[in-house]
Amino acid sequence: MKKIGQVKDRSSGRRRHRVLYVEDNDDNWSVIELRLGATYELLRAASDREACEILSQSLDLYAILMDVELAGSKLNGVQLTQLIRGKLPERERPTYAVNVPKLDVPVLFVTAYAASYAHARLIEAGADSVLAKPIDFTRLNLALTKLFINRALERP
Repeated sequence: MKKIGQVKDRSSGRRRHRVLYVEDNDDNWSVIELRLGATYELLRAASDREACEILSQSLDLYAILMDVELAGSKLNGVQLTQLIRGKLPERERPTYAVNVPKLDVPVLFVTAYAASYAHARLIEAGADSVLAKPIDFTRLNLALTKLFINRALERP
């Protein structure tokens, strides 16, 4: 039986969790790739449109790391999270977002703007956790593990 959010690593034969990182900044992506690439299968969406394309594929995702501000995108990270949770009104959805299904995947906001957004607003949008940049990778790994354990305990 395939575990939720896991894919087999062809080179080592071990299972790795698939994580989508929605991030417009190449340097931030490079840091995540360097620090988490050996543990997780990482996918990157550099814009809201790319995120919608990936999310429409119904991939088996372990978690989504979401930046709040996405330069050049119609939807920001808060709106994308609302879309994923089925909370974004239809009139606010761009045409490329209509096929994005409602998902029950943990969403962690990873943002340099944590002080600019009320924590409660980000949680209300559908986030499971909020982490400030620069990223503390110990906290990030603990948050991912905690979310996965909590989700596993909630399932019948």
